Amino acid sequence: MPSRVHRLGAVLTALLLLAAGSSAQDSLSKIAKRNKSHTTTIALEFYKKNRNPMMRALAAVTAITPNGHATGFFVDDDLVMTSYHVVSGRLNAQKKHLLGFKADDELEVRVYVNDCPAKVVKVDPAADLALLRICSSRQVERPTFHAEPSQDEQLLLIAQPGGEKMIRRGSFNGPYAFGGAEYYSAKIDGQDGFSGSPVYNDQGEIVGVFSLYDYTRGVALLCPGIKAQQFLADYDANAPTH
Repeated sequence: MPSRVHRLGAVLTALLLLAAGSSAQDSLSKIAKRNKSHTTTIALEFYKKNRNPMMRALAAVTAITPNGHATGFFVDDDLVMTSYHVVSGRLNAQKKHLLGFKADDELEVRVYVNDCPAKVVKVDPAADLALLRICSSRQVERPTFHAEPSQDEQLLLIAQPGGEKMIRRGSFNGPYAFGGAEYYSAKIDGQDGFSGSPVYNDQGEIVGVFSLYDYTRGVALLCPGIKAQQFLADYDANAPTH
């Protein structure tokens, strides 16, 4: 009799865990549907710094020719948040080579959202965050942020490094120190162009902003959501009034 009770208890526990997992996945599907439109492409045009006047004049009248893409997300009607390194103009030697630059070339970058120039209005290099003011406006709700995700909490990333949304699911993996900075780590796939992507929990709260991927350990590194929340609050406190 005790062995039957034990087996029954194990079966019930497994069923409850399965139901909880299924419920979390259903919630994430709803979060993806609700928040996909908040994610947008950040188009980047890298060029050599200190170009001669003729090259600058030609660039001013030629069509936009992005040679890089990343992701951002709306935090207000005309504000988009992304990663600082996306708009810093800093690339490693390998990426410079792929774009046709020399390893010692100093680069600058123009930033576009929806084919329109975006203005960088605030940066925090330590947190790897940047805020862009864009020329088009749309009505959006301010996102909510989650301060303390729990171990193995289910997460959802929404990226758009080009024309299509890219959705990845994963789980929270705990705090992570890397390069002298504090991140959250997540067991979630990452690739070029995901920088600046929002990462949500199953309540639709932003847990973090995708910053980089540690291929050695196979984890994504996120700027914690609480830092993104404070970054936005600091901007609000000092934004010029119209």
